[in-house]
Amino acid sequence: MKSSIIIPTFNRSFSLRNTIESLLNSKSSPHNYEIIIVDNASTDSTKQLAESIIRLNPQQDIRYYYEPIPGSLSARHKGALESKGDILIFIDDDIVAASEWLEAIIETFNDPAVHLVGGKSLPMFDSQPPEWLEAFWFREMGRNWCAYLSILDFGDQLAEIDPIYVWSLNYAIRRETLFELGGFHPDYVPKPFEQYQGDGETGLAWKVQAKGLKIMYQPRALVHHIIPDQRLTIEYFEKRMFFGGIFDSYTTIRRNQGMKFNWKMQEPFPQIKRTVNRVVGKLSGDPHAQIKQRVRGAWLEGYKFHQREVRQDSALLMWVLQNSYFDYRYGPFRNNEPSSSR
Repeated sequence: MKSSIIIPTFNRSFSLRNTIESLLNSKSSPHNYEIIIVDNASTDSTKQLAESIIRLNPQQDIRYYYEPIPGSLSARHKGALESKGDILIFIDDDIVAASEWLEAIIETFNDPAVHLVGGKSLPMFDSQPPEWLEAFWFREMGRNWCAYLSILDFGDQLAEIDPIYVWSLNYAIRRETLFELGGFHPDYVPKPFEQYQGDGETGLAWKVQAKGLKIMYQPRALVHHIIPDQRLTIEYFEKRMFFGGIFDSYTTIRRNQGMKFNWKMQEPFPQIKRTVNRVVGKLSGDPHAQIKQRVRGAWLEGYKFHQREVRQDSALLMWVLQNSYFDYRYGPFRNNEPSSSR
């Protein structure tokens, strides 16, 4: 069973090197996997770095592709379309994988009922995180996570999990499942086009769950997530929550198959509502109440922004309701030739 490790990347050559080097230190044989680097229109030295790594590791199947349409959706689907593996593993360009990470993922897929696997992701902070960060951690029954920073530790036991806990920095899926379900949803769209944002890998994971397929947490599939100081600011959390509001609006519209409600804000999915409420918490007597209110306000602004944009643009509504996003051109890119086809 061959695996394809797909790395969408944008202007992070400084961390991409560490990511790829950690993959090359894998305990798995180089013949068992390929590495696909998808350069999502970087302007730094990403191409030169990739070419250097390919040249210095001729025994390893490493390929570089340039994808000009911005956004994680286009980069992920470009990698999937170019891949040859039975298992597609999507990671971020700022992680460091443990030496047995790949082996653990493949071992989990030896169960034919398993279609989606996530793993443990632990932080590598550049410096001591601020005290207020604790307000954004969730801790219950031995499970700890901070979605804002993609940190997750559900303990050391293999277990079935809810799909909302399988994140893009450590996301493995059967190739046939990915294509059968129509691929990923839009994600990490740059600011000028943020109305085209969707619910990303989570939308695909919910499709896996709706089919009754097994979703597993594999603790030995461990990655460390590099977290620079600029992500440990309230402004960064507000930005993440603004996109979270767009995410939830997108999900709600798809659930309703259109804008079937008035301007009064539609109730989001119960899972989403619980998550937002837990972030806000009981504000009375909370030393972090003001920060939580700011973050909650950013989520609300994102939700309203997306609702308004979709209501005003029928083409955007059609984009939200697409069954498949393998034709990942959007908005101003619709008249461009697709960079790849299945």
